Amino acid sequence: MNSDVDPVYTRLYHKYTMKYRRIIDKWIMHPGKRWSLCALLLFFYFSRLVETQSYFVVSYMLGIQIIQSLLRYFTPLGLPDIEDEDEDVNIQLPQHTDDRPLIRSMPEIQLWEQIIFALFLSNFATYFQIFDLPVYWPFLFSYFILVMIITFKKYLKHMQKYGYSWGDFSKR
Repeated sequence: MNSDVDPVYTRLYHKYTMKYRRIIDKWIMHPGKRWSLCALLLFFYFSRLVETQSYFVVSYMLGIQIIQSLLRYFTPLGLPDIEDEDEDVNIQLPQHTDDRPLIRSMPEIQLWEQIIFALFLSNFATYFQIFDLPVYWPFLFSYFILVMIITFKKYLKHMQKYGYSWGDFSKR
């Protein structure tokens, strides 16, 4: 019986994965439209937050996800992740000439996909009361700011340790 069920799930998974990839492939050549969709979803999300005056934990998680995605996007390929970094490892970036940019560890389309997915989930979660956890929002907001400050300090140390900056990605 298991052998009959597994191919069905495999076929369904493959079918929907292919549909998803086709949709994403259509959006690849239109970065302006992609980011406009992202801004539109963000607008809908904020509109829903203003309307309900709740879902602060969902907003916190969305903010953390977007920041983590952006930090991965601005980290060069081949460097250890900020959270996984060993203090003993001393990796140096290859010496780049002024005409060669650094390669990002995550392409822009993957950044967009992660942010869009997080926005879809967040918008979806605001329609279910189970995700509206009771929390004192000023405390959560203060904690979010504290987490951002600590994360950015770690990221700046990472940038100094490996000798790169955000401007190194855009050199032509």
